[in-house]
Amino acid sequence: MEDLRDRVAVVTGAGSGIGRGIARALAKAGARVVVTDVEEGAAAATAAAIRETGGSASSHRVDVAEAGAFERLRDAVLREHRAVHVVCNNAGIYTGGPLLDMAESDWDWSLSVNLRGVVRGSQTFAPLLVQQGEGHIVNTASVGGFLSGGGMGIYCTTKFAVVGFSEALRDELAPSGVGLSILCPGPIKTRLAESDRLRPAEHAGGKATSAPLFGMIAEGMEPDEVGEIVRRGIERAEPYIFTHDVFRGLFEERFARVLAGFDALARE
Repeated sequence: MEDLRDRVAVVTGAGSGIGRGIARALAKAGARVVVTDVEEGAAAATAAAIRETGGSASSHRVDVAEAGAFERLRDAVLREHRAVHVVCNNAGIYTGGPLLDMAESDWDWSLSVNLRGVVRGSQTFAPLLVQQGEGHIVNTASVGGFLSGGGMGIYCTTKFAVVGFSEALRDELAPSGVGLSILCPGPIKTRLAESDRLRPAEHAGGKATSAPLFGMIAEGMEPDEVGEIVRRGIERAEPYIFTHDVFRGLFEERFARVLAGFDALARE
């Protein structure tokens, strides 16, 4: 999608952090942005900031883990704009800690937001894009969708799943002219380490902690910079959008270990 002017873009989790950076970048490129977040005031603030700089934006409260939320959003966007061209399934949370210590509520909450939110957003809006014969989806995973480690098991499980889901969906959408990018950010200055403020009552009693993230996030990339990277990725229909080249070596090491498994098979 080379030209974003007057295109309608829906961004979830856009009340702060990466989502806000994406929303601002798309608005700057001329898109009409629909800002959504589980925190209604934060979504409204992002939309207001965009309008103050001459952009076009509206806001909606959306809990991506809630059944029916995306259908209501889709209907509202179609009433307002009559079309959707870009969908950024970005909303996410962090749950960390030793896997054997995690509570079922930690798993349920993380899966409902990080994975099911992406699945629901894609399943709700992709048919519209297919019908139009054009459009682009950005699903936010993480470098943690390829690289896992102790203390990050639940989070990485959800992000690995987002990568797998998105790669399969991209293949299915390709014949219709709809593109899909997988966003794999590294450390970004966001409120991800404060995810527990969003934990709903039905997922109370968890044992996860996000404390180890604070240091990484404090030194992270600015969200507006990520937004511009995503904008370029959409315009170029990049299959993967990365933010930190420093992880290249770790990716090479990971896939070298994977390929070594095939080498071992060949030696038998």
